[in-house]
Amino acid sequence: MTKNLIFSIFLSLLLISCSGNSILESTIPDDTGKSEKQKSMERKLEKRDVRLPKDSPLWQGQGIFDTEGFFDFGNSGDSYAVNSILFSVALEKIEFMPLASVDTNSGIIVTDWYSFDGGITRIKINIRIIDEEMSDESLSVSLFKQTFENNLWVDQGMDKEQAMKIKNSILTSARDLKIASEL
Repeated sequence: MTKNLIFSIFLSLLLISCSGNSILESTIPDDTGKSEKQKSMERKLEKRDVRLPKDSPLWQGQGIFDTEGFFDFGNSGDSYAVNSILFSVALEKIEFMPLASVDTNSGIIVTDWYSFDGGITRIKINIRIIDEEMSDESLSVSLFKQTFENNLWVDQGMDKEQAMKIKNSILTSARDLKIASEL
């Protein structure tokens, strides 16, 4: 009887100590310098085909947004009511651009600068999904433009016409998807 009791206590202590190690292992970086959490985020971003620059502050969890917020669909008590179809379509429409920050809880997508036409012009897009509706007021799109002149990037201001085209494209696709999902 005492042998069984001692064995049970020993086994319990062993299991408790081993379970504590798994928590520590998920935050300790391995030989690549990345924690399990960072590697998991990379796998999730790759699966969604999201391309972030390797030096992006999002990988280090810096700034207002981070990669964790990208995958927390409604898990936070501080989340806002954001239309997930609208958010997914918006991400899909700008997938060719590098992302600077993404936060699904607040419905914000910010791209990094994207150059085209031989590097003479570049654009940056900020998208904000305001609520769950799919009206014109539910989505805000800002497009900033710069041109390269005399070895400097010169601000050209916001391109409201192109921003409106992107906004309408996102809304149209999201509405079509919603209708198709209801069939």
